[in-house]
Amino acid sequence: MGEPSEVASVSEDQLGGDADDDVDDDVEVKSCDSPIYCPGPFLDRIQRAKLFEDSKTFVDRGTKRPINEILTAFFKLPRNATRSVLKKFVADYFTDNENDLLKVELPDFNPNPPFLQQIKDRYLKGFASFIHGFWKTLTRRMAQDLPCEGCATSLIRVPRPFIIPGGRFKEIYYWDTYFVLEGLLLGDLNTISKDMILNFLDIVDEYGFMPNGARVYYLNRSQPPLLTQMVKIYMDKTKDVELLRRALPTLDKEYNYWRARHTVVVQDRQGKLHELMRYNVNNRYPRPESYHEDIITVEYSGFNSCMQILLLVLKPVGPIQPNGVMYSMLTTAPLLGWDYSTRFVTLIPKGDETPEEILRTLNTRMIIPVDLNSIMHMNEKILADFHRILERNTTTPKLHTFYEEAAQKRSRSIVDLLWDDKDRVFYDFNLTSHAIEKTLTPANYWPFWSGIFPDDFFKRPADIMKSFDAVEDYAEEYPGGIPITMTASTLQWDFPNSWPPLVFVAMKAITEVEHRVPFKQIRERLHKLAVAIAQVFINSTYCGWRLTGGEIPGVLAKLPNTTDSGKLFEKYDATRPGRPGGGGEYTVQDGFGWTNGVALWALNQFGKELEAPTNCAQIA
Repeated sequence: MGEPSEVASVSEDQLGGDADDDVDDDVEVKSCDSPIYCPGPFLDRIQRAKLFEDSKTFVDRGTKRPINEILTAFFKLPRNATRSVLKKFVADYFTDNENDLLKVELPDFNPNPPFLQQIKDRYLKGFASFIHGFWKTLTRRMAQDLPCEGCATSLIRVPRPFIIPGGRFKEIYYWDTYFVLEGLLLGDLNTISKDMILNFLDIVDEYGFMPNGARVYYLNRSQPPLLTQMVKIYMDKTKDVELLRRALPTLDKEYNYWRARHTVVVQDRQGKLHELMRYNVNNRYPRPESYHEDIITVEYSGFNSCMQILLLVLKPVGPIQPNGVMYSMLTTAPLLGWDYSTRFVTLIPKGDETPEEILRTLNTRMIIPVDLNSIMHMNEKILADFHRILERNTTTPKLHTFYEEAAQKRSRSIVDLLWDDKDRVFYDFNLTSHAIEKTLTPANYWPFWSGIFPDDFFKRPADIMKSFDAVEDYAEEYPGGIPITMTASTLQWDFPNSWPPLVFVAMKAITEVEHRVPFKQIRERLHKLAVAIAQVFINSTYCGWRLTGGEIPGVLAKLPNTTDSGKLFEKYDATRPGRPGGGGEYTVQDGFGWTNGVALWALNQFGKELEAPTNCAQIA
């Protein structure tokens, strides 16, 4: 598999180098090379003009004319061209619709899949039926032909249908798709599930890794590596060994990519070395889809004076990053899906800072995240199982042994380096301070889902529930969901927002411990907690749907003064059931892929115990 490319002591100077400084020569990847959609003089001029409220709007537009013609016309524009001139140029040469994407039928759709019978409450059963049917609204296929020969799109081309998250997210996304598949497979939508996995495998084969999303401007970063787990849940449902034969070499390739690009070696206080992973992107430019937002954060005219304020008044606990590193930090955080959160900053917010002031202290690349390493541990266990299945009748090298040993080694390192015995919780590890970072989020419970436990975990029954003290408190205190952090910063991965994929992690962690613990009383308490979290989550998603026009024909009429047909949001307000979350670089989106998948999973898992809230207008 090759040796990791980085070793123990990592400084910020080393992190600020060229894009390929830390790349293993054996791992080849392709990067963004579009003169339209990737960083360069064309994109810089267009996006600095802020022609659209959302920077993503421009880079998602396809061209009406060939690229060469567009570039020729663009470089004939005067250097001092006004915003209105640039806006007309974009209108003349770029589409304002989704002509590179087509809505298509959802194959194998059954309006009454068997899992609906697991849901006791008739209103929740109708709610689940609505969500199941909504997959049809989110199904897309790429158009075979663009408007002209030589025309371009920022989409990475894939040949099969797929499910999009919804709203501004019109392409497939990496870690979103795992949670989508949880819902699709419950509804026996196996064909589209397989198509999506095959699309991902094709992209990894072509580019060397799965990017953040299927756009060329995402080719400098990935997202939490859940493709191996997508194949697993698909295999668990279908037993499709031929798909596994197709997938396994590509999953090995992706594993090599992550191991080569993201491994660091850390020495603990006992002198023991640990190979773990961090998120890391080396990048010198604004993100194309958030170009103007990144420029405001890094380059605006008040930057130097604000640096002095931060240093002298706000007293960050670590260094403010220089411009050369800031773009890398801003690009690394979306790699883990959290764009953005105070989980990865050195500033301790006092409440009156702007988002830009907080983001200038991002330290993302110097954090060993507990969730990424838990995901890699899960992948190693799954890859060992996959290789064991396919090696039974072959003479190929026994790679299952490699992955088993890698999983065992990673598990030991996670316990040794990230476990806090006093708190009975796993934490991130900060490479700057060389200590665990005692910030508690739902991500801290990912090791339990992955099956990682200290040796004495199940031998100390009195302490098992201590690991979930905070979750119990959140379930009681916050009626809209488990908050992502307890810091109210206006960043969207902070309080009061509750995010469905992290609620899912908490529920999976609790059920994993419940299934392993040998004490009946603790099992019952854990099950009660999992149901409580699921109930709060369903209250919020159900009420959000009801308050925006959700109805069940023949069972439940629309609420008065609602005109929509019911919405599910990407995030929710933990303090107000049914209300969408806020903050961040764009307005809250509805659709919404991972919310739909997690809601269906929770309704299936706990459907005999959950009840629909009776008065959403009153509790919201």
